[in-house]
Amino acid sequence: MDRPALSALLVAISLSAVARAAYGAPLPEALSVEVSVCPGSPLDAGEMRHSLSSELEADGVVRVSADDANQSSVGKLSASVGCDSALTTLVVLSASRSGREVRRSLVLADADPSARSRVLALAASEMVRSDWPELSRGGPSAAYADAPNDTETKPNSADVAAPQLAAVPPAPSAARATAPQTEDAGVRERAPAPGTHWSISANARLRWFVDYASVAVGADAGADFSALRLRAELLFSSKDDALGSASLGSGALCVGYRVFESKLGPLSIAGYPMLSAGATWMRGTSSHADVRVEPATGFYADARLLGEARLTDSALSPTFAAEFGRATGFVARSADRVLGATGGFFVGASAGGRY
Repeated sequence: MDRPALSALLVAISLSAVARAAYGAPLPEALSVEVSVCPGSPLDAGEMRHSLSSELEADGVVRVSADDANQSSVGKLSASVGCDSALTTLVVLSASRSGREVRRSLVLADADPSARSRVLALAASEMVRSDWPELSRGGPSAAYADAPNDTETKPNSADVAAPQLAAVPPAPSAARATAPQTEDAGVRERAPAPGTHWSISANARLRWFVDYASVAVGADAGADFSALRLRAELLFSSKDDALGSASLGSGALCVGYRVFESKLGPLSIAGYPMLSAGATWMRGTSSHADVRVEPATGFYADARLLGEARLTDSALSPTFAAEFGRATGFVARSADRVLGATGGFFVGASAGGRY
């Protein structure tokens, strides 16, 4: 399923929830919530359980954690994230009174890493809203009918055996085999990341050209689309001495691609190789009237590696980045001294925000 279709699914889930709320669909008073994640997975089970519990509490469900086994809960909601690359997740909702359960399977890899906990919470809470009324009454569930006296609506053998595997993260083929076979359940197999994947960014920049001990300051602005990064940047430097002054600058368009991203709680760390191309210029004045300084303009290019740390808890995310690379450009000299440079090896840093 493509990304626009996945985004449309979240809108449909939200409208469905509003409609059910208007008709007063009953919800469980208490649920036991458990989340298990495959060892080595980048996902955090605690963070996902917290997001899921918060979503249920917002709907009017009183959460009972797995550690509170002595408390009274009318059912159980569990989510098991598999070890496959698609992060196939099996969500099981069971009612204690009727002894029945319903299952859903969804793929979290389609969602942005920072939104996967939210996607699971939305999909699971919608599952509770849609299926709990029938589960709690003991009638046919949305996943399949399991009434003891109805032989024509019994699930097939694959569905009967599936409850024994609830605690084991499923392989992709097994998850799809036990997924509901209705059109609605098929759509839920792939949950979307909410919103679009565009974001805009602006930063203040500082760059030090190592070979010439020259410092340039400036700014950049641009946008990210998924793993692709586009930026426009400007850098300036100037210096005076007894023989005159020189000012240098560069302007470039930059293209980068995210090659890795890792999350440490609310902190996201990513790495980008980047290429830039544009123009560089040099202007100068002399303190001697008989000395003429000609302005110069030329081609600018650089290649760099950039590492970025970003806080993801809010819509406006503070960012900090460090980089190193090499650029082509000018060097301004006064006698045997260097007044500034726009080329050579450099290291740099930037700080700003992303929205």
